[in-house]
Amino acid sequence: GAYTGVWTATDATGTAIGPYVYAAVLALGGFVSTTAGQTVTQSASAQTALLIGFTAVPAALMLAAAAFQTRYTLDRKSH
Repeated sequence: GAYTGVWTATDATGTAIGPYVYAAVLALGGFVSTTAGQTVTQSASAQTALLIGFTAVPAALMLAAAAFQTRYTLDRKSH
């Protein structure tokens, strides 16, 4: 029960914080947002930020989560 509760809380936190992390990556890359009907050519750094935000950032966060999960066992001797 506790493991499932922690999993659910972590999932909800990630869902809430994820857009802010992605927005920060885009901002660091110089991404320019537009409104409907407008066209903007994004810089190379903005395109790289898009790529990193969709690939490297989620992969790094999943690796961190996996590292924490490997430390948890159901074996009573290790507690």
